Amino acid sequence: MEKRPKAPCLYLLLKASSMVLMLCLAISGCGKKAASQIPQQPPPTVEVITLSHTNYQGYAEIAGNLESPAEIKFQAQVSGYLISAPAREGLMVETNDLLFEIDPSTYQAALEAAKAQLLIDEARAAKAEADLSRNKELLAQEVISKAQYDVYVASAKESEAAVELSRAKLQAAEINLGFTKVFAPYSGLLGEVSVRPGNLVSAGSTQLGSMGVIDPVWATFPLSEQAYLQSTKDGVFETSAKALAEQSIPEAGSWLQAELVLADGTLYSEKGRIIFVDREFSPTTGTLKVKVEFPNPHGYLRPNQFGKIRLPYKEFTNIFLVPQSALMQLQSKVMGFVVDNESKVQMRPLSVAMLDNNMAVVDGGLAPGERLVVKGLLKLRNGITVNALSAEESAALSQKLKADSAQ
Repeated sequence: MEKRPKAPCLYLLLKASSMVLMLCLAISGCGKKAASQIPQQPPPTVEVITLSHTNYQGYAEIAGNLESPAEIKFQAQVSGYLISAPAREGLMVETNDLLFEIDPSTYQAALEAAKAQLLIDEARAAKAEADLSRNKELLAQEVISKAQYDVYVASAKESEAAVELSRAKLQAAEINLGFTKVFAPYSGLLGEVSVRPGNLVSAGSTQLGSMGVIDPVWATFPLSEQAYLQSTKDGVFETSAKALAEQSIPEAGSWLQAELVLADGTLYSEKGRIIFVDREFSPTTGTLKVKVEFPNPHGYLRPNQFGKIRLPYKEFTNIFLVPQSALMQLQSKVMGFVVDNESKVQMRPLSVAMLDNNMAVVDGGLAPGERLVVKGLLKLRNGITVNALSAEESAALSQKLKADSAQ
């Protein structure tokens, strides 16, 4: 008996397939509609500067230490009771000002005794010389023997030596008496006084105080071999000792001029001049010791202060001076983003001549009139559209956003 296909089963299969197809079409339509309803993100906002050529004086900043050109620590050279000392410490003193005085009475008495002893010895020497002269005549007349005459010769020489010894003792007594008064050897700033009147001081051990010159001051710093070579190559650092001696005057060339950046970042008002360049590089640090002299008429600078010495070494012309924040390091290249006329960013390789004080000297890769991104680099990629604002426009937008959020 022949079997016929079951029509209801085929009908049901076709109907199920059509429903699946309609469902897929419905889902696809809903997806397109939902995608079309997602709002697009606005272009990122970046801050830019418009480039123009400029000139820039390049500097090398090197950490250094300030020191006094002359310092002295006063030590008692004789023993005794201190009868005077500076009433106030930390003040300016002038050359030959009396600073300390030790009781001189003992040393004055020793001086007087030395003077008296010298007079005695000179009298004895005069008598011995007279005796020698008389006995020389007697020897010629053969009244006395040669042996007797030799006694008078020895006595005269002994008396002469005694006179020289007394003179030396007198000089020593005068020196010791002079040591009872301590004078300032030069103008400078007095330090802390270690003793007070009435204290007993001991020769060679008691420290009385100290002082040092503070106008001018010296800034000592180590110059690296790389900076040295760059400076001499550019012709702004003199290596000849003869030329240094000839030009170490206030009217010297610009290569001698140096600036001092203090610990708080401010620039010291007076310019300095190089006065010393060591004869050799240190075998341990590989640096060359250099000294710069700075005027210090108001005593603002003090020894052992730290600062940075700025040495001019090259002037750059027709370059672009941009913030370091505009630069990105990509492997071995320095890159920057430039915004074109269609507000799209282009990544460019840049040639940087030097970095100084958070600024970069760019001498290649940019052109005048172009806009360089200086803030917002992390949200950029090559070719995207941005909302480029100047610094003034960016500040105004920030103020507006703050005002809106406060409402």
